[in-house]
Amino acid sequence: MTPTSELYNYIFDACEKMGYDTYDHLPLESENAKYPFAVCGEQQQTNTVTTTSINSTIYMTVHVWGSRRQHDDVSKMMANIATLSYDPALRTEHYFFAGKPNLIDNQIMIDDTIANTLLWHGVITMAFYLR
Repeated sequence: MTPTSELYNYIFDACEKMGYDTYDHLPLESENAKYPFAVCGEQQQTNTVTTTSINSTIYMTVHVWGSRRQHDDVSKMMANIATLSYDPALRTEHYFFAGKPNLIDNQIMIDDTIANTLLWHGVITMAFYLR
């Protein structure tokens, strides 16, 4: 399994252990998802090549969705999920990572793409150094 896949699975499982309904996709209407919920989303890996090694940083984005009255819930979920990047010695089955909390990027915005519905959409991107 690749480092990005293992980190994705780790973050997904950790969100579920925090008690959050967590998806690997934006839930379909037929899935009857209840707000708030988290969606483990995009990943990006950047490499720095030296003469003796390749160093990688993996960025993981988690989306948090809530109804228009759940701004505080979305904000708290994002803060809790962000703590996953505070671990300087995160271990998965095959890899070691060091969270980089100084590189957390998050924002909360109004989503009005569904007719007559306002949602809070939180986006948090965390960085992990592959050791």
